[in-house]
Amino acid sequence: MPSEQPTEQKQEQNIVARKARISTMPQKFYVDKKTGGGSKNSFLVVAIAIIVILILGVAGYFAYQKYGGTNQASINNENTSAVTTNTSITNNTNNTNNNTALNSNITLNSNFNTNISNLSTNLNTILNTNIDLNNINLFTNSNTNTLININEIPTSVDSDLDGLTDVEEALFGTSVSLADTDGDNFSDGQEVLNGYNPNGPGLLEDSTTVRLYSDSVDGYSLLYPSGWVVADDPQNTRGKIFTTSGEFIAISLQANTALLSARDWYITKSPGIDSSQVKSVSNWDKTMTGVASLDGLTVYFTSGSLVYVVSYNTNILSEANYSAVFQMMYKSLTLTSSSSNTNSALNININSNTNNFNGL
Repeated sequence: MPSEQPTEQKQEQNIVARKARISTMPQKFYVDKKTGGGSKNSFLVVAIAIIVILILGVAGYFAYQKYGGTNQASINNENTSAVTTNTSITNNTNNTNNNTALNSNITLNSNFNTNISNLSTNLNTILNTNIDLNNINLFTNSNTNTLININEIPTSVDSDLDGLTDVEEALFGTSVSLADTDGDNFSDGQEVLNGYNPNGPGLLEDSTTVRLYSDSVDGYSLLYPSGWVVADDPQNTRGKIFTTSGEFIAISLQANTALLSARDWYITKSPGIDSSQVKSVSNWDKTMTGVASLDGLTVYFTSGSLVYVVSYNTNILSEANYSAVFQMMYKSLTLTSSSSNTNSALNININSNTNNFNGL
């Protein structure tokens, strides 16, 4: 029985094999044996890479079209604009230069015309002025003399305010700290200006601080400080200089052929001044009257055909140290007995010179 059982199984298998026959591919046509899902993954990666490459390519193309072309166009436009701008700038510069030159010419012409107009106006004014004032020269002389005469020079330090500067206090031997050195109830300055000794009793001419100068030729005398030097005036043949330390007081004689008063003579020599400001002066004994210049540094006395001019010059100093001495000197001026003879001789000489001049 055991031997029959395998035979039956074989028979059954053969029956089945005959009923369901299966055909297969020959062995030589198989590639490698594939594993699970690996092929699918590789294909997916490759596909994604290709898609990414295509996307980048397309994006790059559009980017180039959009930006690359724009930049090129911008560059071209900028270059074109730059060229255009430069051309415009050049043109504008030229136009500006042309305009500037034109404006300069216009300004020059305007200034030239204005200057010509002003010149014509000035010439007409000057011409008219000269015609109107030809005989009296009022315009020129008025301005010049007014400016000179109003320059007043201040006096130097007067510590005790007595009318004498500290320099003059030393000259007269008075105190710089006491207004009334001799205690006579008159200030030192008052006494000097009125001919009295400020440092004791009596007249000033009797003191040792002053001397009397007499000119027998021109017929006058006056007081001057005893320490000063008297010299001839190099610029005036009929003049004397009284000097010390650079400052000086001078006296000179000038002709007065028209026999004018001192005021009229001064105004005639100084046309254009305000005559109402001219102050009158006189000597101590009232025998001579005259006027002072507007700056107070020159005094004019007349006597017959002569003018006696007393002047104070501070030289380069900006302050006057001897203002009271100057007043003392012209107030002490007195004519001597020979003055009439001198005046007559002067008249004869003047008339003779005048005749000689007319005969030329």
